[in-house]
Amino acid sequence: MNKNIFYFHGFASSADSTKAIVFNDFIKEKFPNICLHIPNIDNSIEKSFIQLERLVEENGGGKLFIGSSLGGFYASYFAEKFDSKAVLINPASNPYLGMEMYLGKNTNYSTNEEFYLSKKDLEILRLNNVTKIKYPSNYLVLVETGDEVIPFKHTLDFYKGCNFCIVNGGSHSFDSFKEKLGIVSKFMKL
Repeated sequence: MNKNIFYFHGFASSADSTKAIVFNDFIKEKFPNICLHIPNIDNSIEKSFIQLERLVEENGGGKLFIGSSLGGFYASYFAEKFDSKAVLINPASNPYLGMEMYLGKNTNYSTNEEFYLSKKDLEILRLNNVTKIKYPSNYLVLVETGDEVIPFKHTLDFYKGCNFCIVNGGSHSFDSFKEKLGIVSKFMKL
């Protein structure tokens, strides 16, 4: 069976993010038979769900998900929907609660594209929110305790019962990602 991995970058980022590039290089070198999808997720939350639903549905076979920050939110959404494995990197849980500070005009860090985050976007996040993890064994959650955006204790509470890899220090960017690729590939049974 074809294996597809979908890598979802974080809010206001792109497929050219550091972790996406590191993961892409790793998969191409070690697992060339895997179909890796790293979309440039639309800055509009509403359009992003349409885009990602289409991408995931169009690709048959096994589905695995990996996501960073808001991408972790998307990965959780699809992992629950398909009862699939997901690797989450300093994931956003209940993002509609913490993203109010971004309402209004924003700039994508990677592309410099300006976009607006609206209350409707937050409502779409709320409506598609995973409130409880049904299949904790499907998850590997990578957390650095120095995450300055999402308090790591919040992540530990939300993903209680899941598999964790906790690193002291670091940041929201998950500085030690490259060193964890072996753990990630083993968990995904690549």
